[in-house]
Amino acid sequence: MRGNERGIGRRTFLGAAAVSGPLAGSAALRGIDAAVAQEQRTEDTAVKRLAFSVAEYRERVARVQKEMSRRGLEGLLAQNLASVCYLTGVESIAAHKYWLCLVPASGDPVLLAQDFESHNARLSSWLEQTETYALSADPVGATRRLLQSQKLDKKTLGVEMGVLSSLSAQDYLRLREAVPKARLVDATNLVPAVAAVKSPAEIAYLREAARISSTAMRAALDAVREGATDNAIAAVAAERMLRAGSEYFCYQPIVTVGRRSGVPHSTFHRVVIRRSDPVFMEIGACINRYSSPLMRTAVVGPPTEKMERMFAMCLRSVNTSIDNLKPGATAGEVAARSEKALGPLPRGWVWHGIYAYSIGLGFPPEWGDCDDIEVSKGGKAELRPGMVFHCSTSIRDPLQVGMTCSETVLITEKGCEVLTSLPRKLFRR
Repeated sequence: MRGNERGIGRRTFLGAAAVSGPLAGSAALRGIDAAVAQEQRTEDTAVKRLAFSVAEYRERVARVQKEMSRRGLEGLLAQNLASVCYLTGVESIAAHKYWLCLVPASGDPVLLAQDFESHNARLSSWLEQTETYALSADPVGATRRLLQSQKLDKKTLGVEMGVLSSLSAQDYLRLREAVPKARLVDATNLVPAVAAVKSPAEIAYLREAARISSTAMRAALDAVREGATDNAIAAVAAERMLRAGSEYFCYQPIVTVGRRSGVPHSTFHRVVIRRSDPVFMEIGACINRYSSPLMRTAVVGPPTEKMERMFAMCLRSVNTSIDNLKPGATAGEVAARSEKALGPLPRGWVWHGIYAYSIGLGFPPEWGDCDDIEVSKGGKAELRPGMVFHCSTSIRDPLQVGMTCSETVLITEKGCEVLTSLPRKLFRR
């Protein structure tokens, strides 16, 4: 353990009182002056903004606990901020900090956060209290003490790992040493699997995000012209999204022009648009952390035969995916049909082969929410109503040219509904 291990404090957000000492309990909280507690409660109620009802958060927790039981888990350490937010509502721009939502087999979850970050729970969490550790303290030590207090330090625990988890590889090894009698099991995909099917309230946020993305993409396309810069186009898209109500983005607007359009994950870099340049764009407005991406391509002047061929392949692929995204279909079946519609790529052209992927609640750098249901070759996942996908195809001849087209799509009871709204064509400017 690190040398500086301070105790966990309990911060109650009905009374907004910070109680010092290890795991201060309800007896300590009862010592708060009733008038002060009521005043603080009123202040917190005025500033708190829950994205969903408490009933919906409780229903999410119940579904996670049901899946935990199925997997034989007695506790879950959710440590991807998207999962923590999904279960508790807490938000922060500091996704890189150490976050933990401890979900027991039954009862309410426990949020553990750095005291500096815990104030965000007062804004956005439905939980009445949060366990905290000091800014300079060891979060793994705080986790050990929390597990001990919950009598979970010798149980079978699911752990969220991977690149989006706030539990680093180093801290995971330290956690194993801290609770040597616990059995730690990889449960990285547990919360995402539960979150893949969206509620009506989540879908409403995705609809609004899709509306804003569509409006912003139209404004960006209208701004494309010879002599403009890729930065200027990105600025138009960002401003339109922010003014329309979007929060900070999971991905900044992607605008890449000319030969740079052929480079995957390149973006604006003060490049002047010239005649005959393609302009490859991807944007995603965000409402209550739910993003609805949209991709389009424009060309300044007449497109080349190669551009038209490349875009036609993208369009066939996307259209076929949309025609086949429906309940009961498997991800692999949809991918196989889309791959056939796409046709073979000429030598040297690149495409990553993911025709659609689940989207939902996210924090930078990711708006995807469940890797297990990617629509790609061999995918086994069965599509269900309420799932939402970014359905896209992007084809590139590296360092030469790139073309793209995409939609945000909702699986319905009978098929699918395209949430974004913009003509699906190669735009000419």
